[in-house]
Amino acid sequence: MKDRDHTVSRRGFLKFGAYGLLAVPVAGLGWSTQAKAMERLDEDSAEAQALDYVHDAANADHPSYEEGQVCDNCDLWTDPTAEDWGPCAVFPGKLVAAGGWCSAWVG
Repeated sequence: MKDRDHTVSRRGFLKFGAYGLLAVPVAGLGWSTQAKAMERLDEDSAEAQALDYVHDAANADHPSYEEGQVCDNCDLWTDPTAEDWGPCAVFPGKLVAAGGWCSAWVG
């Protein structure tokens, strides 16, 4: 009788492990779609204006701006797979333009 109980718990453990392995890719889908659900940062918002953020770096009018600095080559750009718009550590919950710029740019 003990052998049967032990076999059932082993089977349960293996089933639970299989479900866990299946859950990992499904959980990853939620993380990858999170960035798509975020809103784009508005240039006129207080947070964007505080850091002189612009959607197009060519329009940056700030003394610390240097040609070639854009959001997608900044160390604060948090998703290297993002193309036109992506998340930035400075503006949590918002997307910034890949070709944008702000005074928090770090290279």
